[in-house]
Order: sequence, then C-alpha cells, then structure tokens
Amino acid sequence: MSLILRRSLIFITLLTLGLVLYAVWYGIKADRYEETAVPYLEKVMPKLTSWQYEQLEPLLSPSARVDFENVELQAAYRSFSQLGQFQSMDRPRYAASRNDSSKQLGEVEIIDYQVALQFDSGPAMIKIKLIADGTSYYVHHFGFHSEIFSSQTTID
Repeated sequence: MSLILRRSLIFITLLTLGLVLYAVWYGIKADRYEETAVPYLEKVMPKLTSWQYEQLEPLLSPSARVDFENVELQAAYRSFSQLGQFQSMDRPRYAASRNDSSKQLGEVEIIDYQVALQFDSGPAMIKIKLIADGTSYYVHHFGFHSEIFSSQTTID
C-alpha cells in the first residue's frame, strides 16, 4: 500500500472517529437537560407567549429583567402579539450549552433551545436561552422568527 493511501486512510479514520465522538458528546449534553429544561419550557411557553409583561417578568433572569426596564424592549415584546394566541408547540430541540457567570446568580449554565410553535397566524420558531443556576431555570433571551414579520415590510 502506498504511503499516500495509508496516510489518507488514517486521516479519514481519525476524522470519522472525531465526528462520532462529537455526536456522542452532543447527545450526552442534550440528555442532561431532557428531564428538567424541556418540562420547564413546556410549562412557561404559554406565559411567555401571553404577550403580557406581568406574566413574563417572573420567568426572566435578573439581567433580563434589567434589560426589560427599557420601554423600547417592552414595546418590541408586545409587537410579537401579531402572532396571535399560542396554540401548541413541538418538542424543544437542544442547540448548545456553556458555562458562564452572572453577577446576580454566580456560576450558571446557559442552555440554548429552539422550539417550533403554532399560533393563530401560523407557525413560528423561537430561539431561547435559559440560565440554570443549579436550582432553577430562568429565561435569559429569546427571539421569534415567523413569516408574518417578513410579510409586513412596506416600501415607500
């Protein structure tokens, strides 16, 4: 067997092994949150999509509460009400997680999820960041993606 072929096979084997290890590691990380974060998201999604800041506020992380003191951010949140009433959601999909620190909560984990939602106006996707402080989850950041927002652009 030639030297180039042998080196190519070694490279392909190492690359495949690396991809398999990454997939296993990713699955293990996603499974860590399956019994806690997913039920939390299922419980809080109707409150988050109520478009009422009074229902959202208790769910927010301390730093997100500070951010929401901005009137413009509250108006942006209320503008999501164009989606209509929340109807249902698919199973949340784990995206990523990382360790971080917070002045108010200390050492935390930030966990990213994506959830397909159904509203009166049609489907939407929410990307949401949760903060876990070891005892509780908090909503740290979220954003909605929907065709309803792209179809409302006007040209003057």
